Amino acid sequence: MKALSDNQDSNLVPGRECGECTACCVFLLIEDGDFKKPADKACSHMVEKGGCKIYAERPSVCQSWHCAWRFMGQLGDEWRPDRSGVLLRSDESGIIFQPIRDPKEVLTSASAIELIGGGVDQGVPMSMSIPTREGFRSFSVRLNEPLADAVNARSFPGIKDKLIELVEFAAGQKTSAIVEG
Repeated sequence: MKALSDNQDSNLVPGRECGECTACCVFLLIEDGDFKKPADKACSHMVEKGGCKIYAERPSVCQSWHCAWRFMGQLGDEWRPDRSGVLLRSDESGIIFQPIRDPKEVLTSASAIELIGGGVDQGVPMSMSIPTREGFRSFSVRLNEPLADAVNARSFPGIKDKLIELVEFAAGQKTSAIVEG
């Protein structure tokens, strides 16, 4: 299956622009030829209020990658990463929720639970990538199986409780150090 975030610009939601959002410029690991930017560090070419100092010559990965908010029309403007606190990514494994603010807060909001629960209910593979310790890789947790019973019961409190449990579990995992190149 082709990664959803590999869609060409023609598949982007018309009129939906990054604006002042710089989440991908800060939170993503970027390795493109000689250009390497560690995850959770602002890119040296990022413009604080949105944009790139080397936009015309930016790395090819930066030219072709888009967060899910840019191409998933069903996501409202509140899902732009800097507004929602969640960088939604997609790959061949489905939708990944990467919190860029407090995971317990942003992943248990009503809109996040609705989106996660809807995906689980429809069989879309859902996961979250949770920070562990500063300077260490995040820990990924699949959501479909652990949330299935609460989603099937349509239990908002049950989904919220299970998400908090999963965030706490992921945050406590030992992960490898982020190596800066």
